[in-house]
Amino acid sequence: MTLADELRRRILILDGGMGTEIQKSGLQYDGNNDALPMTHPELIRSIHSSYVEAGADIICTCSFGANAVSQQGYCMTDKIRELNIAAAHAAREAADACIERKVWVMGSMGPTSKSLTIIELMMDPSETLDYDGLERAYEEQADALIEGGVDGFIVETITDLRNAEAALSAIKKVQERRRVNLPVMISATLMNVGACLMTGSSVQDFITFASSYNPVSIGLNCSFGAKDMIPHIKEIAETAKCAVSVYPNAGMPTSHGYDDTPCDTAEAVESMAKAGLINIAGGCCGTTPEHIREIADRLRDITPRPIGQ
Repeated sequence: MTLADELRRRILILDGGMGTEIQKSGLQYDGNNDALPMTHPELIRSIHSSYVEAGADIICTCSFGANAVSQQGYCMTDKIRELNIAAAHAAREAADACIERKVWVMGSMGPTSKSLTIIELMMDPSETLDYDGLERAYEEQADALIEGGVDGFIVETITDLRNAEAALSAIKKVQERRRVNLPVMISATLMNVGACLMTGSSVQDFITFASSYNPVSIGLNCSFGAKDMIPHIKEIAETAKCAVSVYPNAGMPTSHGYDDTPCDTAEAVESMAKAGLINIAGGCCGTTPEHIREIADRLRDITPRPIGQ
């Protein structure tokens, strides 16, 4: 059964925060999470496994910033292929160890550390990154993720539609070259409850843009807590012809961590599910296996949002 078929049958559970769990491990490192599948594969594999055990049907590779643009600051631009293959392998091993159900591995591709829209507006002559260069960086990442064995891609935490265009175009080119057709999830992040991306695009702008790539799902992640995402997910659910995903932060960060408990997050996600708004639900920054377990428990018997109507 394909991912698209399964999404018509039930609400699928996405994993939760990777960085949150890495920080909890107490590991001393340089802050480059995307290098850890290569340097500490057992840690990343165990985090993936904890989410699978909590009920995740979809896990995302630890490769959010494993591209040549984001890795410049860590002097690891020559290790992009190795980073992504290692990330895919760690997730693949955790997914394949689950014998009770199918677990999909989606290759995570983040927005990078630079915004093309801002670069183009500033017209800074010292800035060398352009659209073609970013697309090539994403092609390198996407190709390595496929080689590592992912089931699809998740272009996530989109803050700039120009960056997302480069990522999605790169994925399309790589898939055509490799003669594969893996599903793609697309997820944006809003700057505030006023509902716009960092570069000013509205939710409707995002829906129109994302829909043109025929994704398996469109949704929102990160930003803020689940409760504040409800009206924006409703807007997407009323328009999108594909599945709708939501994976919010565990509320807003405070001096002692994020402020939404597993029950807080799950209660708001459950209300979206009962309203027929979502097909995929999980968590982002600050969420833990406990958040995902609570979401999975509450959504188990809820009918998914109809797709394509």
